[in-house]
Amino acid sequence: MVKLALLGESYPAQLRENPQALRDVDVVWSGTSLEAFRAQVPAKRPDVLALDFLELNGVETGAVPALLEDSGARHAIVTYRFARRGVLQQYPAGKVRLLQGPISLSLLRAHVHLAVLDAMLKPQPAKPAAVTPAPMVQAPALQLGAPGAVSTVTVPAVPKPPRYSAAQLGVLLEVSSAVQCECPNHLSQIVSSLQAFEEYSKHCESRNEADRQVHALLYRYTAAARAVMEEALTALVEHENIQL
Repeated sequence: MVKLALLGESYPAQLRENPQALRDVDVVWSGTSLEAFRAQVPAKRPDVLALDFLELNGVETGAVPALLEDSGARHAIVTYRFARRGVLQQYPAGKVRLLQGPISLSLLRAHVHLAVLDAMLKPQPAKPAAVTPAPMVQAPALQLGAPGAVSTVTVPAVPKPPRYSAAQLGVLLEVSSAVQCECPNHLSQIVSSLQAFEEYSKHCESRNEADRQVHALLYRYTAAARAVMEEALTALVEHENIQL
């Protein structure tokens, strides 16, 4: 049986809600602390690591390979919400499988087995071809409020704080709906992605004042969209009497 170690804000809650999703996988560790992971997981000798990062841009390039080496694991399944293409290209395709999350445990289970199977079929993955970065093009400044600018929707000056934690969204990602539409699972993914892009846009690099204004606008609009979708999710949770 494949031994799996889980690191992520929502994985423990997902596992508590739906333990049968990983029924043929030996989960040797599950937690949210990177420090605890580094201290405890190497002794468990997992075969596969499942690592969930909200923003992959902020993760040091050598962090995932170091976790693989220290734990003795052969593969890592790395989920993220948003990342630059250049960041994604830095990860070795042979040992690291990149997925845009959040994902359910059932989907994670499938990728765990695929990672092990890929290694059996292709023990020596080909070295990826070098990628030549495209030349940077200076974009024209966007004048907010000018024709073509996105400024037709009124949003709060101060965004509402997130209503749902990563653990609660993890539960909703795994919960079984009263009907077969799986709306709680899908809405959980939408809210989680909006939360992540809200943080992502808050830390985007700005070349000038126009860039800063656009990123501030994206942050406020995303926060407003997240708050609206949280209202919808709350209505659904109450309708289906889901306990969080």
